[in-house]
Amino acid sequence: MGKRGILLILALPLLFFLSGCGKTKLKKVFDTKPESIKQYDTPPGADLNVPAGLGGNGFKGEGWETNNDYTSLGSPKAVKGGSFNISFKDFPVTLRTEGKESNTAFNAAIASLLYEPLLNLDPATNDYIPSLATHWQISPDKMTFKFRINPDARWADGKPVTSEDVLATWKLMADAGILSPYVNEVYGAFEQPVAESKYIVSVKSKHLNWRQFLYFANSMRILPAHIIGNLSGKDYLEKYQFEYIIGSGPYFISTKDIKKNESIIVRRRSDYWGEKEKFSLGRNNFDLIKFEFNKDENLEYEKFKKGELDLIFVGRAQWWEEKFSFDEVSRGIVVKKRIFNEIPRGISGLAFNMRKSPFDDIKIRKAFCYLYDRKKFNEKLFYNSYFYISSFFPGSVYANPRNPVTGFSPDSAAALLSQAGWKERNSEGWLVKDGKILEVELPFVKPQDRYLTVYQEDLKKAGVKLDLKEIDQMTVFKLGNERNFNLITINWSGLQIPNPESVMSSTSADSANTVNYSGLKDSGIDSLLNLYNISFGNEQRIRILKQIDSLAVNYYPIILGWYPPYIRIAFQNKFGFPECMIGRTSDETIAFTLWFNDPGKYAEYEQALTDKNIKLPVSDTDNKYWLDKK
Repeated sequence: MGKRGILLILALPLLFFLSGCGKTKLKKVFDTKPESIKQYDTPPGADLNVPAGLGGNGFKGEGWETNNDYTSLGSPKAVKGGSFNISFKDFPVTLRTEGKESNTAFNAAIASLLYEPLLNLDPATNDYIPSLATHWQISPDKMTFKFRINPDARWADGKPVTSEDVLATWKLMADAGILSPYVNEVYGAFEQPVAESKYIVSVKSKHLNWRQFLYFANSMRILPAHIIGNLSGKDYLEKYQFEYIIGSGPYFISTKDIKKNESIIVRRRSDYWGEKEKFSLGRNNFDLIKFEFNKDENLEYEKFKKGELDLIFVGRAQWWEEKFSFDEVSRGIVVKKRIFNEIPRGISGLAFNMRKSPFDDIKIRKAFCYLYDRKKFNEKLFYNSYFYISSFFPGSVYANPRNPVTGFSPDSAAALLSQAGWKERNSEGWLVKDGKILEVELPFVKPQDRYLTVYQEDLKKAGVKLDLKEIDQMTVFKLGNERNFNLITINWSGLQIPNPESVMSSTSADSANTVNYSGLKDSGIDSLLNLYNISFGNEQRIRILKQIDSLAVNYYPIILGWYPPYIRIAFQNKFGFPECMIGRTSDETIAFTLWFNDPGKYAEYEQALTDKNIKLPVSDTDNKYWLDKK
């Protein structure tokens, strides 16, 4: 971390005079504190009425699995206290972390702070590690799973976490009333769980699938039965549209801290049950995390320059090169970092709705792909910063190297359009068929227009009219979920463990509120998906996914885009963090879990703001910790 020029004693109030970045005021550094919303004073430890054999006091774990030898990414030097401010683009359509329209990056970040699964994954090895459950069992036929809940686990209101909470959560996930068909399908594949005791819960899968244990143990974040136990899925959607349920995690959100379309404040619990567990070492350090919502990226940028935001994700290569060279960067007050890790790359580009004309014709889809000049975008707009996507699993071992790659070819596009019956042009130059011009609407979010207008011009030369319609990201999300589009922009995150069913199975194509926006349906893919589900060997799964990938890409359901080989961020130089900065497979949002206010850095940062002769030490721009660990 480097030497600290000034040492501070945390027990004393720390006051600094802030001057610079367009802002002058007095500010306390560690003037925050964790809070409690506990209502029930439940004694620590297990219920004395539960015997050891049923998970109570004296439980030895014989015949059970556990894992105490796992990686903890948190820094042992971490200091608790202070705040962290970060920005997201759009206020979410719903604050629910489950059900209809909840599948957003922001909601996923919030869920990780408020709620916990039965088991977590080792951030370095992906092995299962304890979370709400201390031990687990998998039957020899891999169909039945058991979990022993930690008797010390408590909800934020003080009530103990029990098997009944697991049952109530599963029932909600399987309830069609939450209007999330794929989630219903996943959890409907289990028989109703059984509470064998207050601390032991078992569940049986209805069919063999190597991911079933993962889904139940890790993907399902547990909610409190005393709050959701009597709610139907429909009631849950209505009651918690813009309100958070308490969780067992290290943070909570009060209604008073929710300002719709402006900000949400998350507060650290002073009585988090897992504070002394190994998985909490050096984590969850900020007392207060403030999420702002700024639709205008220029406003977000200016707020960051003024020091009002602590970290900013730099999604635009042009900005990275041109706008992040201001004085505070050159003096080390603001740090630029490109972090290379193994985060699963998702799909970006433009999704066709293959359910209706004109994109029910593969020739039209291929023609639109041939007119999407990714090479020109990369060279002229993106500083050659990106790799092209040619797979549903870009940059991974699952990508099929023999997938077609459509470069820019107006002649190939023209031939395909002609074969599809679009041969004649009207007086304005638009292609005409049956008295109608070939016209498509494309909703987009700024700043996508910088390359979509180029695409619009190339389509115009080919006789195709593209109507660009600027909307916000949440509206794009709704249009996609409702299948109310012809062509739509997409930017999906990748999965550490691929789950292609949600993107390309026939069942997900026929249901709203899944990410199979294109409506991809193929019996061959479905058969391979079924085979994938019962393949317990990784090498076999890789081979199957490559076959699936080839079949899916050759439908041309998406005009595939690009991805960066790193994560670009800038941040105020006052934080401590582990050497890796973020996890092996995580994005920048884990910063508010792993980072901390470093007293020495904070003092140097504040001093540099008032004295323009001071330059702070900065390490290399590129962090390749995880690449070096390969």
